[in-house]
Amino acid sequence: MISAGSIEMFLKRSWPQIAGGAVLILLLCGTSSYLSIRGTFRKADDGIMPPLPTEATSSTDMALRRLDGLLVADGEAVLQPYAVMVENAPEARPLMGPARANLVVEAPVEGGITRLMLVFDATSTAEQIGPVRSARPYFVEFAVALGAVYAHCGGSPDGLARIRKTEGFRDLDEFSNGIRFWRSSKRSAPHNIYTSMERLRAGSAAKEWSEGSVVAPWRYLNPDDGVAPGDITDVRVPYGGTFTVVWSYDVETGAYTRSQAGSVQRDADGTVVTSTNVIILLTEERVLDSVGRLKIRTTGSGKAWLFRDGQRFDVTWHRPEGGWLRFETTDGNDVLFRPGKTWISIITESSMAPASSVE
Repeated sequence: MISAGSIEMFLKRSWPQIAGGAVLILLLCGTSSYLSIRGTFRKADDGIMPPLPTEATSSTDMALRRLDGLLVADGEAVLQPYAVMVENAPEARPLMGPARANLVVEAPVEGGITRLMLVFDATSTAEQIGPVRSARPYFVEFAVALGAVYAHCGGSPDGLARIRKTEGFRDLDEFSNGIRFWRSSKRSAPHNIYTSMERLRAGSAAKEWSEGSVVAPWRYLNPDDGVAPGDITDVRVPYGGTFTVVWSYDVETGAYTRSQAGSVQRDADGTVVTSTNVIILLTEERVLDSVGRLKIRTTGSGKAWLFRDGQRFDVTWHRPEGGWLRFETTDGNDVLFRPGKTWISIITESSMAPASSVE
């Protein structure tokens, strides 16, 4: 049995070592507490503040997505986009996909009909897109500029020729990639072809296409920037007849709602079609054949109008051969878009310019 005297003698002889150990323990505990605090708060110019409300551990883990300017995880900022040709004929409505696309390019085809190229980010979960229709050369040119996988069902002679002569073009034609599409029994042909992002990603993976995007990003406003909304609440794009479009600005949401043929446009599942930015782009067309197929100029420059935050901006569009669209203000600066979806409607006559904004 150890006596009280023995314990006292041990403490006297070992006191320096015990004291040093105690100091070390206190230092370690303090460091642990400091690291714990650093993991909960970050230093700011005006003191200590909570971390940003995001899964990323720091702002360096986030980046602006090239396709729409939204803040996403850094690894998702430059993923390959997917462009799908979707028809807009009355027989095809309601469509599936316009409400979920990140970017839309709308342009006339033969007979005064308009057609849509819906562009989706690679992370999209859209389960049904369509009806899918044929390619046209000017849509192919935009797909090339985006570095997109291009999904379509056949095409005009010029559209298919443009695809064939473009080296490295990422082509998913339904004719040769039928497994990536399906035909709905609820629709009559040719308005019954659909695809999904899951099938398109599988098609891209099977062909071992790289995932990088080549699109040059636009400039975007800071999401926190306060912008006083303008008083232009309705923008009319008179394509004609059932294709005439009206965009209505909602100051509460900051988005434009699309109406077509006098009714609010919705996807087949009821989702309203909206856009954060609306571009009306003026160019020229030329009829190519007896069918009425068109050649539309997509390079060079011309007039355009940007509608954002209830405001109108008179701008100039530019596009070099093989490059993506760029928009400049009247003083030569890059246009600032609001982060989010952009819808580009291409018009080919000055009389079709947005009625509420040009005069």
